[in-house]
Amino acid sequence: MADLILDNIYLVLLLPLWLFLIIMLGRFFSVYVNKGVIYILTLLSSFLGAALCGSAIWKLDSGRILENEIPFLKIDDFVINIGIHADRAALIFALVLFLASFAVQLFSVSYMNDEKKSYRFFALLNLFNFSMAGLLFSPNLFQTYFFWELVSVISYLLIGFEYSKKEKSDASKKVFIINRIGDTALISGIILSSYFLYSYSGNVNFASLSFVDMNVISTLLHAYAPTALYLVICGLFIIAAAVKSAQFPFYTWLQDAMEAKLPVSALLHSATMVAAGVFILLRLLPFFTLAGITLKFIAFIGLLTALICSICASSQNHPKKVLAYSTSAQLGLMFFAIGVLNIKAAVAFFAAHAFIKTLLFTTLPDKEECWNYWNFIFFLLGGLSLSGLFISGMAAKEMIYYGITNHVYSVIFCVVAFLTAFYITRIALVISHEYGLIKQIPDKIKLISYILLILMNIILYWYLREHCEYKVAEPFWSALTSWIVVYILYVKKAFRKVPVLYPLSYNGFYLDKFYTKTLVKLYDEFTNILNVFEMNVFSNYKPVVACSRFSVRITGWVEKNIMEGCVKIITYTFKRISRLDMKAQSGNIQRYNAYAFIIVTLILSCLIIAYIIMLSYIGG
Repeated sequence: MADLILDNIYLVLLLPLWLFLIIMLGRFFSVYVNKGVIYILTLLSSFLGAALCGSAIWKLDSGRILENEIPFLKIDDFVINIGIHADRAALIFALVLFLASFAVQLFSVSYMNDEKKSYRFFALLNLFNFSMAGLLFSPNLFQTYFFWELVSVISYLLIGFEYSKKEKSDASKKVFIINRIGDTALISGIILSSYFLYSYSGNVNFASLSFVDMNVISTLLHAYAPTALYLVICGLFIIAAAVKSAQFPFYTWLQDAMEAKLPVSALLHSATMVAAGVFILLRLLPFFTLAGITLKFIAFIGLLTALICSICASSQNHPKKVLAYSTSAQLGLMFFAIGVLNIKAAVAFFAAHAFIKTLLFTTLPDKEECWNYWNFIFFLLGGLSLSGLFISGMAAKEMIYYGITNHVYSVIFCVVAFLTAFYITRIALVISHEYGLIKQIPDKIKLISYILLILMNIILYWYLREHCEYKVAEPFWSALTSWIVVYILYVKKAFRKVPVLYPLSYNGFYLDKFYTKTLVKLYDEFTNILNVFEMNVFSNYKPVVACSRFSVRITGWVEKNIMEGCVKIITYTFKRISRLDMKAQSGNIQRYNAYAFIIVTLILSCLIIAYIIMLSYIGG
């Protein structure tokens, strides 16, 4: 049974892809596909994916890697393979992906039931699962880049699902464009690494950047590449991860992604797109461990993002923006854990954050609807866990804090824990005050999804409690103090806007305005300068004009005398052949036999000559 599961692990990729093709091809060929069938198959796909990953983790021996590759692209002796690379890290990330996706899809059954284009929505959800699973199970960096891009494209389609609405369409475009920075950095790092290894290493197989050989590849690059080049490559990979995971200074795109529907926001912020940056850091960890300064930089960026985004979240009034800043902040803590080489804590907090953030997003009120009392309770439970006071969130955060040895880092971590509890409690009180609470049992399907997410958090907590080392420390008490402080301030109505800090935090430290106004303006000025240069130099400078006219004349002469001449010759030749053929069709049987005899004789003669030449070549 173990071999049956491990040998067919590739089904975690094929199941969602197969379902996407069924839905879209069915609609393309106007085949009626029942909504209920789409819902059941989609949920079954995620459930089976989670079951396969969970069983594989249970059966897979520590350190064992399931790998199956086939050649895809070959240039001389350089070969790029495609296939599956499944180790424990990839399986854990994939398990969290499918569990979170299952909960989101279950929530979407009720949420999207009245949507006319729900079939397209569920098709994109399945394609998203396929692209993320492909990224997680890629055997080399080239395949990783392909699925990295595919994740961005599907995210663009999901965010802009209601493309007829301008604000949603603009938000999806902005998210897509900003993510191009990270994509460019990633492909640049891949090309630099591959070119150096192909040119200077003794084994060209290393140039394919396989994850199996990543320790050897990083060692070779560190030993033989110039220090500056090695640091540039590491920097490019860090930039790619930082953009994808919305880290400083690239966190602004995540707020624009909030224009998406609630299920999409829950999926993007849980275990999918934003988690890709964390995963690529873990995959490329051998690069960073050989250059200690890069690990310090990762830890610094993560902690800085956690602090800045926590401050920004504390002043927002829109719940989805609060959770967007919160996602960047919590991913910053994962970056920090990786930077201090507390890998187990980073993975544990990734799983806990995925379940918590999915619960928080799905329990939010939609638009201006009254907030359901039960949703409010589940939101508070998720908020307690995210603050580090309850079940999996508490255990995972204490694991990160347990591995900190620097006192400055410890203080900043406690401040972030305090701010996390502050903005979660504050936004819960703001929403309940603004929308009001109604005592009404929510939709059964939504309620089941909430309960499942709470159960996932509890199961993860018990697993961490049994298998990991941590203790309740300062972050717990910082978060508990924050909840008490916020409640007292809310009752006393003592919230105040700090003169300088509030405008900074409310506007996201003005980074978004810097990107959308200053950089766009600079780009416009640059294009205007190029336009003036083109109009005044290339269009009026006589040598350039003369060269362009000369090239046009040469092109015209070639087209008239050579291209048209070849066409005329071909036309004339086929006309002559057709006339000869018409003369040959005289109706005389003896002449037809003569023609057939001549043709057969020519064919046999050619075959005999070819056979003689082949024998002489073999014999020689």
